[in-house]
Amino acid sequence: MKRVRFPIVVKRGSSEVKIYRDCKPKGTYYRVVYYLGSKRHRLNFSDLQEATKEAEAKASQLSRGDMDAVQLSGKDRLEYGRAKDAVKEFAVPLDAVSIEYSEARKLLDGVPLIDAARFYARHHGKGIKRKSVGLAVEEMIERKKAKGVSKLYVDDLQYRLGVFAKAFPNYDVNAIAPDDVVTFFDGLKLSPRSHNNFLCALRTFFRFAQKHDWLSKEVDLLSRVEKRNGKPTPVEIFMPSELGALLKHASPQIAPCIALAAFAGLRAEEILRLEWSDVERRPGFIEVAAHKAKTATRRIVPIADSLSRWLAIAPRNGERVWPHSKAWYFEALRNAAASADITWKQNALRHSFISYRLAETQNINSVALEAGNSPQMIFRHYRELATPEQARTWFTIAPETAANVLPISALKAKR
Repeated sequence: MKRVRFPIVVKRGSSEVKIYRDCKPKGTYYRVVYYLGSKRHRLNFSDLQEATKEAEAKASQLSRGDMDAVQLSGKDRLEYGRAKDAVKEFAVPLDAVSIEYSEARKLLDGVPLIDAARFYARHHGKGIKRKSVGLAVEEMIERKKAKGVSKLYVDDLQYRLGVFAKAFPNYDVNAIAPDDVVTFFDGLKLSPRSHNNFLCALRTFFRFAQKHDWLSKEVDLLSRVEKRNGKPTPVEIFMPSELGALLKHASPQIAPCIALAAFAGLRAEEILRLEWSDVERRPGFIEVAAHKAKTATRRIVPIADSLSRWLAIAPRNGERVWPHSKAWYFEALRNAAASADITWKQNALRHSFISYRLAETQNINSVALEAGNSPQMIFRHYRELATPEQARTWFTIAPETAANVLPISALKAKR
């Protein structure tokens, strides 16, 4: 075996590190010696192999001019080397990396930095375009209009998405997080039905945003918002005596609208869109055009004699049956109920029409066509709520009119 001569000289380029052997009573140890400038540095090892590895590492570091690494040893040098290799492709100093990491962790308040980076990549990754929530909503509404969907559907979207856009006035779509959406829903404090309607509208909006690359397809902003199951609300109807009092205390302008809901079953939104030409176009019938109906399906509703008489004395202040605002419409209904000392019941006029009409005709399919509902809905909610006797009373409630005032049906017959 070849004898090892000391000091062992390890060279890398023009740099060299020497290994000395010291023999003492307690044992033999090896000193690794190198210079940084004029200062001599020594490291002691009990094993020659370990001393040789350290000398080779120091010589390489001195040759590369890596003075920081030269001054480290053991575990510190290993960590330093791994850190340098990790950021090598970015050409960023280690101290800058450490400062940036520290600031990011403070902002994230305990959230791992890698999770935040993955979230950012999903929301702002390649191909994702910036689009403000407000502009995205406007573009979606315009696309729906151009597609020819019903005005009722567009109005509903415009209202619900408008509320959402106001809640995020300075946000891009891709900046919204699932927690933001949860907070939005919590703040609305909606009934289960309204909650689910908002949920449906936002799901449509987010899919539209993903289709146009304003939101990553990997993101589910509704992942923490669940559909609600509310208790079925009992169908409420007015008694014939209540309708009589309501019409008696109603203003001349709101009375025909009450009659349209009570004797033809028109929805509030349908009444607000109804024009006098829709009442007079087909003698004896009201034509509810597709773009004015909730179901986007055209239907015709028979004009009962009592309704005809209420319409005959109605004031006409324009093309529309109700020429004022939606807010004013509901205020006028509440005022009429208050004057009549009647508790107002939401949608009860339409519910009453369906219930009394079914009691009168005993024909679910016919009533479903007139009301614009499905037969299943009529059977499930309106069956056996009224008697035929009550129905006959309901549909004979008419205004006291002068002898020279004829119902619309009679006027049409004379033409």
